[in-house]
Amino acid sequence: MQFGEQLKEWRGHRRMSQLDLATEAGISSRHLSFLETGRSRPTEGMILRLSSVLDIPAREQGMMFSAAGFRPRFGTKPAQALDNLPQPVAEAIRLILGRHDPYPGVVFDHEYNMLAANNAFVSLAGMAGVAVSLGDNFLDAYLGPTPLRNIIVNWERSAADLVHRIRGEAWLQGPRSALSKRLERLAKLPEIVAALEAYPESERLPVLPIEMKIGAKRFNWITTLTSFGSVQDALVQGVLIESFFPADEETKRHFES
Repeated sequence: MQFGEQLKEWRGHRRMSQLDLATEAGISSRHLSFLETGRSRPTEGMILRLSSVLDIPAREQGMMFSAAGFRPRFGTKPAQALDNLPQPVAEAIRLILGRHDPYPGVVFDHEYNMLAANNAFVSLAGMAGVAVSLGDNFLDAYLGPTPLRNIIVNWERSAADLVHRIRGEAWLQGPRSALSKRLERLAKLPEIVAALEAYPESERLPVLPIEMKIGAKRFNWITTLTSFGSVQDALVQGVLIESFFPADEETKRHFES
């Protein structure tokens, strides 16, 4: 897509008229129209200004720079591995994961592919009989027809809440979000359709309660997400740390023993 086509697509995705965007960006509607039709070529400063108004993530801004004929100021590829992140960020994430032991912690990229996990998370997955590898997608594992679904007591409620939450994140990522495409594919599964019918609205809790039953043991967790964001680095933007915290004494004793 050319720059003008991308700009028009983003404007439509954010539900803004030409007048709305032009006013917010401090330019004329005529100039914006010329940018969208290709009659005018944007400057780098104009791309940054419009991207700021449209809240375009760094990765997609890089694509817009390329489409306009400029060298991207931001990367356009995902991290794929923790070691690909800037060293200070990777070290900070490793420190957070290590300090979170003995409780599980896992790191995802902006599409919820696993970048890293601490020993407690790997141990919990092993207890559940679920093999985890770097690059595995959390949404496929949690929402898809995998063994993980069988150990989550409140799977239907938590799956519905997860879909509601991720839809909001995918919308922020843009009209061509790979995360959105993956989520909508999963949302067509009969079990997810039933979960969304049973829970059509999210509880909007700041945490996601998860109850597990593994053999004779039951574990109750609340999970929180910590987001790393930087408009200067597309590799970092969207990286998430999911931390598990025990929600009852039995779970706490088991993992602290």
